[in-house]
This record gives sequence, structure tokens and C-alpha cells, in this order.
Amino acid sequence: MRATVDVGAWAAVLALAGGCGRIGYDAGPDGAVAIDAVDAVDAPDGLIPLHQYRFAGDFADDQGGPALAPNGGTLTAGGYQFAANQGLHAAGVVPATVYTVDVVFAFDTLTSWHKILDYKDLSTDEGFYTYGDALQFVIVAGSQFATSSPQWVVGVPRQATITRDATGHVVGYIDRVEQWSFDDTADVATFTGPAHFFIDDNATGMGEATGGVVRRIRIYDTALTASQIPP
Repeated sequence: MRATVDVGAWAAVLALAGGCGRIGYDAGPDGAVAIDAVDAVDAPDGLIPLHQYRFAGDFADDQGGPALAPNGGTLTAGGYQFAANQGLHAAGVVPATVYTVDVVFAFDTLTSWHKILDYKDLSTDEGFYTYGDALQFVIVAGSQFATSSPQWVVGVPRQATITRDATGHVVGYIDRVEQWSFDDTADVATFTGPAHFFIDDNATGMGEATGGVVRRIRIYDTALTASQIPP
């Protein structure tokens, strides 16, 4: 559940969040402070994140798993700010074949390709990108793409989500609305190394990256549907 509160409501929100078992903090796009309370007991099966990173002063996982490792960048009150190819990485945080990765971020520029998520330890060009102001998956470099309509805006945080189920069906979402899907017959959307966020691959000389800010990353060990993706 999420509530936006002022100082006068602080005690009531603490009681509510404490009853749900966990409390954390997000800064919304308008600068408001929101309280996230996650009920680890009563939440429906599959909706508790495997890992959740909110960059509230560190790179720790709210769920007690591995921390993300930054390649430079700065933690601020608004999230983790990074320059081109600084970004984040960690081994084993995303299941190799069946997953949901949900990222709230903004990029500083929207020119050509900018990688969001790399799957093959920076060895291939395929992966999850913005392309201009669209959300895209490069399925086969240079020839096959899944691309949304233009929706991205420079400096405005949006929620990008990608899922892959046990059949290899991959779906991309913007703000929980499906944009495209494809069947991953070549396993380009499976992980064969650490997950790299906002860091481009060596195949293109790490040229397809930009700076920005990430406010939250959630990872699940199942492919969520549109109605299951939390805001």
C-alpha cells in the first residue's frame, strides 16, 4: 500500500506501516515523500519482490539479498545518479530465465539507443533499451526489434518493466501498460552473467549509454501480469 503524508500524519503512518511489517521511502516525480509498507505475510503469492532496491542512502536490498554494486555515480535524496556507463551490476540477482525486472528511472538524453539492462555480461548488443523516446528490446542487433510508441521524456522518471515466463514469452511495459511482446526462441533475454543496469556492451564500444537517475529497482522470480505489477 502507498500513502502520501505530511508531518502531522507521521505517527498514524508509522503505525500503519509497522502493522504491515516493513517501511521504506520513495520520492515521487513531484517531489512528494511517500511511505511504502509491504506486508510480507498477507501479500498474494508471487507479489513479494525477490529483491528491492530503493537507494535510500545505500545500495542494499530491502529483502536482505545481495547489494547492487555501483560503477561510480552518486547517491542523492532523489535516487542513484549516474553518468554514461557508470550504472549498477550484480551477479545472481535476476533469475536466469523466468523473471520480472521493474525499474523507475529517467535518462538525461534520449538520442539513439541507451541501454537499460544487459543480459550477456556486456558481450552482445542485444538487450533492453530506450531508442529515442521509445522503449525497445533489441532481439537481433541491426535487424529485429520490439519497439513501443514514443513516450519517454528527458528527465522524467517512468516505470519500465520487462517479464519473461517459462515458455520464453517476453513482455515490455511502460507504467504497467503493455507495449510489446515477443517469443524469445534464441534466449537473448536470458542471463548468462551478472545483470548490468545502464551500462552498455563492449560490442558497440559502450557507446549506447547515457546518464540519468534511478529511483527503484524491483526483481521478481515470476513473470507478473500487467495487473500484478505494483506502481
